[in-house]
Amino acid sequence: MHLVACLLVANAISDFLRTHLILVALTASAGWFYAGHQYFEKGNLVGALLWETIAILVLVAFCVNVLLRPVTSWVSIGIALVAISTEVWLIRRWMSEAQPRA
Repeated sequence: MHLVACLLVANAISDFLRTHLILVALTASAGWFYAGHQYFEKGNLVGALLWETIAILVLVAFCVNVLLRPVTSWVSIGIALVAISTEVWLIRRWMSEAQPRA
């Protein structure tokens, strides 16, 4: 009986995430971005930029995936574009803070 309930819950979660793929894309992007920030905190700017670029590319790939579908979710694309803009803004801010002041 418990196995059936677990399978039903797993199926419901799978259907929800398939319907709201933006949540998966944002979570993956946030993970990569956080990894990049850890490199930035340690002073490795190249590593930070590489990880954070992967985070942005995850969201760009999501947008391309949504645009190629027959039914386009403009809300999801808007959320992804806001997340991309926020990540780029944070990268620029952190890089300007890392520049030595004369």
